[in-house]
Amino acid sequence: MLQIGTGGLGSPFALYLTAAGVGELTIIDNDILDISNLQRQILYNETQIGEAKVKSAKSILNKLNSDVKVNAYRDYVDENSIKKYLKEKHYDFIVDCSDNFKTKFLVNQIAIKNNLKCVIAGIKDFYGQIITINPKISACYHCVFSSIETPSDKSPLPVIGVTPGILGTLEALEVIKTTLGLPNLENKILMVNLIDLRFNIVDIIKNEKCFCSQ
Repeated sequence: MLQIGTGGLGSPFALYLTAAGVGELTIIDNDILDISNLQRQILYNETQIGEAKVKSAKSILNKLNSDVKVNAYRDYVDENSIKKYLKEKHYDFIVDCSDNFKTKFLVNQIAIKNNLKCVIAGIKDFYGQIITINPKISACYHCVFSSIETPSDKSPLPVIGVTPGILGTLEALEVIKTTLGLPNLENKILMVNLIDLRFNIVDIIKNEKCFCSQ
């Protein structure tokens, strides 16, 4: 299992997958823990402020379930850096827990090119969405979002802490269900509205012109 990001989405995802006994979890994140992170990144606490998130995450996850092998790397994920991790071992899943569109599109591309099952979630304020991708079979993230829309000021998207908690937990659920062969969000996108407590599933179709269809 390859996890990109250990922040708001990555915290509950890593906790639930480790608790479930995923076997081996590799996490990659380049950030240092700041006090402003703690309202949504429940994997950490005040004693770890100033530490690399992956270092703190590995320590906590090892104590949660010692039977799970946790590999933690402090690194920035881009088209070049990710190659060395893919060469080291075979992964069944790559899961996006990042906080930006650029990385989500990159994770989607990596999944398609390397035939890795993938889960991608995104959040803003009280809203979120999540999709599960089965390369060569289901629609991909790019089939739904055809371009990268990055805020002009490049500031993080505003969010209330509970939102990534719910979406990160749903990412863990999707991995578990997919592994067990249960119904999942392939060819569907789940739209989450926490203001009105609405969960809507939208059917999506694989775009024949998308690179995932080539």
